[in-house]
Amino acid sequence: MFYIKPPTGQVSLHVLEKCVLARLEYLQLLYQAKAHEFNGNFEYLLENSAYDKIGHFSMRLLASASYDLWNYWIPREILLFQNRLHHILPRQLHRLLRSIIRQLRLLGDKDKLIHRTLIDICTFLLKQSIFKHLISKDHKIDCSSFQTKVRFELVPDLIKGRKLDLNAGYAIVHCSKWKEILQSLFFTYMTMEVKCMKSKAQYTINHDVRIDYLYQKIHCQIFQRSYGCGRVTVENIDNEARNFPLCMQQFHTKLRNTHRLSHYARLHYSLFLKDSGMLLEDAINYWKQEYSKPHSCTSICSHRWQSNERKFVYSIRHLYGLEGSRRNYKSPNCEFMCAHVSGPMYEGGCPFKNFDMNALQKLLSLSLSDDQVTELLNTISPQTPQIACGEFLKMLNQKTNDNVLINSPLQYYLTMIKQTT
Repeated sequence: MFYIKPPTGQVSLHVLEKCVLARLEYLQLLYQAKAHEFNGNFEYLLENSAYDKIGHFSMRLLASASYDLWNYWIPREILLFQNRLHHILPRQLHRLLRSIIRQLRLLGDKDKLIHRTLIDICTFLLKQSIFKHLISKDHKIDCSSFQTKVRFELVPDLIKGRKLDLNAGYAIVHCSKWKEILQSLFFTYMTMEVKCMKSKAQYTINHDVRIDYLYQKIHCQIFQRSYGCGRVTVENIDNEARNFPLCMQQFHTKLRNTHRLSHYARLHYSLFLKDSGMLLEDAINYWKQEYSKPHSCTSICSHRWQSNERKFVYSIRHLYGLEGSRRNYKSPNCEFMCAHVSGPMYEGGCPFKNFDMNALQKLLSLSLSDDQVTELLNTISPQTPQIACGEFLKMLNQKTNDNVLINSPLQYYLTMIKQTT
């Protein structure tokens, strides 16, 4: 609950992503006083569970590298701490205070003022007479039977709000303020920890494409267009398509040439464009431009915008979470793209996995020279499509020297635009 010691061991990227996104969704609902509307998996939020710690420490790492993300995340994380503290049982409180003392002593940083203060406060609250007094039903909200003190600079929010008295540089803490003091010290502890992590966090994000992908995706989800998680618009999509992975380039080219896509191809491409930064208005205009033209293919989709406009607009708004269940749909990952080939008319799938050699070679030749195409085809295998996609990315962008394992089309695109800016 106080998150002092990070979890150990290994966790797959998709589980890490679920832990973080579920936490962010719940924190936002809690912030809006709508926590009861959370329909996600509470397994990722169980207090003191491995998933709970993974979600918190991952967000702490990402927030260390972004002032905007920190300002968004910390008040919501503090609110979660406050909410848990409000519902804590006596035995859980006793366990929490003992845990804080034990973990801080194991860190070996006892000289840090915040660490010493937390140990002193927890020790004070654990005194038998004081603890019984705190959990008593007769404990008044303005009780001052017991008191201790902390350095004023550790509780700036309480000082600013004039919730504590000052005396010779110390804030006087009465027993009735035990929740407020723990919450304030939690904020101070988080702030100091993030400052210590700042340089290492930025290095980790810059040098680990998986963490960078998650970092970019979270910014895209939280800040939408204001943070530049993607830059696809209806005006620049033809230029931006050069930064798309082959699976999405295939959708784009097919749509531009024939003005239609099959149902699942349209669904997957729409979600990719949404996660790549395309606004709702641009998405409606983009599909309107194409589906207003006569189709020139044998696609199973023969709908026309003019006669199905309301249906198209509703469908697009639904994908953006504005209609129906208002679910936040995500673009497909590589595992899904490789496995999902719905029928003979479907234009999608992973080119490195699902296309025959002639079709793959033709698609590659749109971006690479003949020699590069030959070189790539000689070094890749259909059994490792994500590695092949990473090699394709490296050929297009010489700034990428490390081996890249692509996990999703969105990760590919975000990596490309980061390298080209």
